[in-house]
Amino acid sequence: MKSDLIIAVFKDELERTERLISRYEREVEELPKGSIYARKIANQEYFYLSYRDGKKTVSKFLGNANSFDKSDLLKKTQRRKELLQLIRKLKSDKKQLEKEIR
Repeated sequence: MKSDLIIAVFKDELERTERLISRYEREVEELPKGSIYARKIANQEYFYLSYRDGKKTVSKFLGNANSFDKSDLLKKTQRRKELLQLIRKLKSDKKQLEKEIR
């Protein structure tokens, strides 16, 4: 049998994990989903954002290489991917904590 102190620590950690999951999910909703790709047409390079909308794949035109700065959007899409990985890990940790509390 686990002591009350250990169970209290697990409960605190579970609450912290739930807060982090909630915060990260809100941040993910604000970031663009998908990935950026370039197409070369007649010596011009054009950028597109590709993502899934249900079963459909959507390609959104972003601009040509001269008029579009892709670095900011790349950072945002990369941040989204990192957050999604963190959320998966935290949800796994949450399940383990819930098992330990029972």
